[in-house]
Amino acid sequence: MSGYALDNSWNQANRRLALLEQLLDPMTMRRLTALGLGPGARCLEVGAGGGSVARWLCAQVGPSGHVVATDINTALLDGLEHPNLETRTHDIMADPLPPAEFDFVHTRWLLHHLPEPERAVRRMVEALKPGGWLLLEEVDFFPVHTSSSGLYRDFMVALTDTVVKASGRDCFWARALPQMVATMGLERVGGEGDFSVIQGGSPVAEFFALTADQMRERMLSSGAMSGERLDEALLLLKSPDFWGFGGGGVAVWGQRSPA
Repeated sequence: MSGYALDNSWNQANRRLALLEQLLDPMTMRRLTALGLGPGARCLEVGAGGGSVARWLCAQVGPSGHVVATDINTALLDGLEHPNLETRTHDIMADPLPPAEFDFVHTRWLLHHLPEPERAVRRMVEALKPGGWLLLEEVDFFPVHTSSSGLYRDFMVALTDTVVKASGRDCFWARALPQMVATMGLERVGGEGDFSVIQGGSPVAEFFALTADQMRERMLSSGAMSGERLDEALLLLKSPDFWGFGGGGVAVWGQRSPA
């Protein structure tokens, strides 16, 4: 994942990820619970970010369970102290995973950063024990095109394109994820969607503003957006009079055959 833009060593990375966790964690926890997560499970969290899901997993699986949390930069994970937690510096595109070891494998908002997401998903499937569950949570930013604000639409497209430029991907592809997972040989494949509603000045709006702050130089140097127009968009995200849609969440799950 060379060229990954959203480095966890950035001085506002913890705040930025905490805002994303505030939005997404309740849905992730509900989905994992529905799949049967419980005491004694062995779990893999790929691209663990700020570690909120890893912490929650540790509490759910208890002392008889085990959680492996990976990231290409574990700066925000290294301070977590749980006896059943193991953190690993790991690149899902380059580094192998142990085969058939985990009862649950989860990743969130990672695949759009990868040049070959299907390859990464296959690696995660292979890391499942027979009977183990895979949960993938991704984002597709198609809802932003419904906004009446051309400035907001242009900002979100420029921002998301800049974030994933190094991988050659885009942030308007996750609608294809259910079909991709359905070809992986898993059983009981299912999915659901959601999308965020953004008000200017809200935590979700702050998340995107911080992401733009981290991406500012790249956005300007690439010509994705002018500095003046970017500043106008950031003011829009602070205005309580602004309302719009954020990304569309796409969650897909499947079970490795128990046989």
